Amino acid sequence: MGGILTVETTAIVVAISSLLLLYAYRMKKIDISALSGAFVVGFVVLLTVGYTGVVALLLFFVFGTLVTFYRYNEKTRIGVAESHKGMRTLQNVLGNGLSSAIFCVAYGISHNPLFLLGFSGAVATACADTFSTEIGQALCRNPRLITNLKRVPVGTNGGVSVQGLLAALLGSSLIAIPMSLLYGQSNGLLNLIIPPSSAVRSVSIAPHVLSALITISGFFGSIADSIFGATLENRSRLNNHEVNILATLSGGIFAISLSYLFEI
Repeated sequence: MGGILTVETTAIVVAISSLLLLYAYRMKKIDISALSGAFVVGFVVLLTVGYTGVVALLLFFVFGTLVTFYRYNEKTRIGVAESHKGMRTLQNVLGNGLSSAIFCVAYGISHNPLFLLGFSGAVATACADTFSTEIGQALCRNPRLITNLKRVPVGTNGGVSVQGLLAALLGSSLIAIPMSLLYGQSNGLLNLIIPPSSAVRSVSIAPHVLSALITISGFFGSIADSIFGATLENRSRLNNHEVNILATLSGGIFAISLSYLFEI
């Protein structure tokens, strides 16, 4: 019965995700490269983690798209709105999804639950950073550079504000709460090829503890994004998408590290 439920749930999640992506493409929220990239990343996640991973990505896509258009005209007026009316490209997909896919592949091959935590932390970081940027820039007119706390213009890489930090917590929790409830409820299709070893330990963790762990990881991942932005992007050593990859990777590593603190 459980297997049938998993198959049915997976089919429903895949169908909803596909329809939303196609709708977003038709509405010009994503271009063809982003559509293709999202399907590839989604397939990797489905193959390795299962439908729960796809749900996490779907939530990020929906929340991230909605928050991008929060006070969009105001952000356009001050010159900080997303270009091309917020349309996402392949670079956006890779910037926010590459690290998640890496953690998924590691989990799918090893079945080590720590990599599933890494995946959750990476997605939470992507959502936290998006919320921090879009809401922080819309509400704050006097951000401070994270490295020296000097006031900088809105839109400066590495600029932070109270509004942005609170938004980061909100964005991270929007991924953490559902992921904590769905954690471990599905397996990737790769299990049919590489079955879990009896030597792999299982993890039992209370949902509220897991939710806190993922939320904190996503929040600190967004802080890392600001630090990378101030120290690397402002000096033209990395672009925004490369900084996002580093930040989401950091968020995943934070989640794995925190698991030892929580003695998971």
